[in-house]
Amino acid sequence: MIQLNLLPDIKKEYINAQKTRAFVMSTSIIVAIGAVGLSVLLFVYVNFLQQFQISLATDDIKKKEQQLSGVQDLSKYLTVQNQLTALPDLHANKGIYSRLLSFLPVLNPNSPNNVVLTQLQVTASDKLVSFTGQTSTFESLNIFIDTLSNAEVAYKDASLQDQKSKIFDSVFVQSSAIDKTKGDSKVSFTVRATYFDAVFDAHNSGVSASVPNIKTSQSVTESPKIFKSGGSQ
Repeated sequence: MIQLNLLPDIKKEYINAQKTRAFVMSTSIIVAIGAVGLSVLLFVYVNFLQQFQISLATDDIKKKEQQLSGVQDLSKYLTVQNQLTALPDLHANKGIYSRLLSFLPVLNPNSPNNVVLTQLQVTASDKLVSFTGQTSTFESLNIFIDTLSNAEVAYKDASLQDQKSKIFDSVFVQSSAIDKTKGDSKVSFTVRATYFDAVFDAHNSGVSASVPNIKTSQSVTESPKIFKSGGSQ
């Protein structure tokens, strides 16, 4: 079969140009529609979705901020540097409670009124020392209480001035009872005493305890009814 192309070349070029033009216009329209759609999506995201996300994040930040603001002394613990900076002050202001061990031989009355301690506890928050132990009689316990009440401490303060004060501000019996074991009776007790700050203050040096050689008055005139009579140190 023989086909004859009767269109002149210029006509064919014109038709191809029309096709190309139509393709370019169609492509341009599709690209434009896509660009408009993308612009609409970006507009919706920026003005609605992003604002919603920012609002949620802001609310969450405020909640976290309120939680953090409720933490006491937060600024002291925010950074490691702050903690390291606080260490020297904490160390300088800590109490030296080991001094109490060196006081015990002085605070324990001489035989036969000496006491045997089974427990010794210091509560720094209440400035309290708790003595738990045994002694031979209530009179011996009374003498121990008098010893604690009159005990003194001598020391040099931060300016190296000689100072002296009592060790305990108040002394009281928390509990006492007679224990009988194999026919031998002992008085078990727990005595609590509040101490003065200077006793364990780390800024004070040369700290030493003593008990004035005086006739006790509490055991004679102010003793509780459970104590029979007074004594001397």
